[in-house]
Amino acid sequence: MESKPIADFHMGDEVTGFYVLRRADLKSRRDNQGYYLAVDISDATGHIAGNVWENAERLAKELSPGDIVKIQGQVQSYQGQKRISIQRMRKAREADAVDMSLLVPAVDEEIPQLWNEFLRLASEVVNPFLKSLLRKFTENESFRKSFCDAPGGKMWHHGYRGGLLEHTVGVARICEKLASLYSEIDRDLLLTAALLHDIGKIESYQHGPTFDYTDEGRLLGHIVIGNQMVLDRIREISTFPEELSKRLQHLILSHQGRLEQASPVVPMMAEAFLLYYADEIDSKLNAFYRIKKREHKDDTRWSSYVRLLDQFFYFGDKSSSS
Repeated sequence: MESKPIADFHMGDEVTGFYVLRRADLKSRRDNQGYYLAVDISDATGHIAGNVWENAERLAKELSPGDIVKIQGQVQSYQGQKRISIQRMRKAREADAVDMSLLVPAVDEEIPQLWNEFLRLASEVVNPFLKSLLRKFTENESFRKSFCDAPGGKMWHHGYRGGLLEHTVGVARICEKLASLYSEIDRDLLLTAALLHDIGKIESYQHGPTFDYTDEGRLLGHIVIGNQMVLDRIREISTFPEELSKRLQHLILSHQGRLEQASPVVPMMAEAFLLYYADEIDSKLNAFYRIKKREHKDDTRWSSYVRLLDQFFYFGDKSSSS
C-alpha cells in the first residue's frame, strides 16, 4: 500500500498509511475522563502533529519514538494549522514491507558527488599539519560512512540523511570564496575549520528514521563533541604546532557566533567571523528554500510563521519566481 505524502495532506483527507512516529506523549483529557496520545508523525516530505483518542494508554506502552506505524485518520484544522486525528494506529510489521526511502528524507544531490567535492576542498589545504589532520578523517572509512549518513540538523536546516555532508560542503565553498576576497585571511585554517566545524553531529544526532538527539548530543552538544574529535586527532600528530591547534579549536568552538546560540565562545579572530557568517548563510538559506519548496503553492505569497526566527518568509508570486 502506498502512503500519501504528508506534504500533500489537505483538510478533510482520510489517510491510511505508514509513517514514522516522532513523538508520543500520554496526556489527560480536559474532562479528566481518561487519556489521549499527542503524537507527531513524519515521512520524507514533512511532519504533522495530531492526537490518538482511543486505546491511548495501551499504545503509549507499545510504541516509542522512531517506530514505523500504520495509521488511519483524518486531516483536520486546529488553530489554523493542519493536524491529524487518528482513529487507529499500530506498529508496522515485517510483512508490511515498508519502503523506508519514502519515510526518511535524504539530500537531493548524490552523496558520492558531494563526498568527492569534500575531498576536493580538503585537497586545497596546503599547510602540511592541517592536511595531515584532514587525512586522519578522510582516509577513515568508518568516519566517511557516518559523515555521509548523518543529518545536518534535527529539524531546522539540513535535517535529512546526507544533510551534514551537504551543509559542510556548502559552508566550505562559501569560505573558499571569502578567503579569496581578503588577503590577510589564513585560507588553510579557515577551510580546514569549515570542513571540520560540525563533525560532532555524527555522534550528537541519530541517523534515522528520526534525527533526534543522542544522549551525548543532548548532554554535551555537537560543538564540544566535534572539538574533542579534532583534538584527539591532533594529538596523534606529534609535531602539530600548539598555536595552530589553539586557533583551529577556537574556530570550531565559536562557529555558532553567540553564547545564547550554544557557542562556548564568541568569534575573536577574522577567520572565526567568516566561518560564523558562512555557517549562518548556508543554514538559513537551506531552511528558506526547503520551506519555500514545501509551502509556495498556488497563490501563497507568504510562509507560515517561522518560530525559530520569529518571522515570516516572503515568496512573492509563484509565476514571477519560477
